[in-house]
Amino acid sequence: MKNLLVTMSGGTTSVINATLAGIIKSARQSKMIDKIYAGYPGIVGFMNDSIINLTDLTEKEINILKNSPGSASIGTTRAKIFDIDDLNNLKEKFEKYKIGFFINIGGNGTIKQTKLIASHIDEIFVASAPKTVDNDLGDHEFEDLWFTPGFPSCVNYWKNKMFMLDNENIGASTNDKVLIAQTFGRETGFIVGSLRMYDVNRRKPIILLLPEDQRSPSEILNKIENTIEKHGRAIIGICEGYKIKKYNHNLDQTGQIMYGSCETSSMQQLVNLCNKNKIQARGYNPTVDQRQNFNFTLDKDIKTGYTIGVEIINNFKKNKSHFFQSYNHKKQMKTIPLNTIKNYSRKMKNQWIDFGNFDVSQDYVDYLEAIGKYSIKQKVFSAGKIL
Repeated sequence: MKNLLVTMSGGTTSVINATLAGIIKSARQSKMIDKIYAGYPGIVGFMNDSIINLTDLTEKEINILKNSPGSASIGTTRAKIFDIDDLNNLKEKFEKYKIGFFINIGGNGTIKQTKLIASHIDEIFVASAPKTVDNDLGDHEFEDLWFTPGFPSCVNYWKNKMFMLDNENIGASTNDKVLIAQTFGRETGFIVGSLRMYDVNRRKPIILLLPEDQRSPSEILNKIENTIEKHGRAIIGICEGYKIKKYNHNLDQTGQIMYGSCETSSMQQLVNLCNKNKIQARGYNPTVDQRQNFNFTLDKDIKTGYTIGVEIINNFKKNKSHFFQSYNHKKQMKTIPLNTIKNYSRKMKNQWIDFGNFDVSQDYVDYLEAIGKYSIKQKVFSAGKIL
């Protein structure tokens, strides 16, 4: 029997380990896999002979792993694009550790990395598994991949955080008229648009800045002033990739912008813009908390991630290889051949955006309601009543 290697790449989610747990549990039952290895951290760790043996985890350990957020379990990396020397080195490591099966968990860059590895080392079974809270991975029609595991839990996180921000804004609005929250999402509005789930009836003074509907600073200020005039305050959601003012960006090894490592942020730029125009504003930027938080992970999200891991091993047993494991809108598992994937970076559908009104459409609310059940865990007494 051959051994299995599992690696993680890129940013993490609160359900990524559910996929890993599903892989381990199913691989141990498959009778075709001997040892289960993980690169620590990721593929870079494996290439440097740093591995963790996951073969003999107890049922208790697997269950704890399944419900653990983040990539601390086996580590994650953002590796440079491999050249021929890297690929030859990797091939030698596969042979050294008798790897016959390889699963790479990650986003769009991970799919590209997996395709490159599969094209150079074709004698092993290869699969890529989805992960990103951003939901920007998948086909543009949302038919092949309905949502990315981790995204629904991030939506639930932000529904609860919006409850907190609203409570703060109500109490402090005589001073801080505007409270600005920055979400993950890079240049897509999936997460910032999900802040609407806190107020689906649109009764609150919420402004959403979606990268797919980029507006000028003057338009944004006009919207803020009108909202304050009507409500006395405003809560703004802004995506990390929204453009308020140009500033220098740091890049990772693949050339991708590292928004969390830049000299400033879109949130800070908007705070500055408001304050310069005599609108007192305060910022809130939780960064990694929105993809690591223990408290708001959805059971359904964990189940989806876990099932994806199980299904990959099932497909290996059916002699399938070189595929991306997907989950379609009919709640069915689906394999996408890696060689058919050209670009799996997607943005929000036009019909999900209320262009010019700093909001999402009801269609997007319907989409979010279809993929998860979100709830606020606490009640508070606010403005003379229970909120």
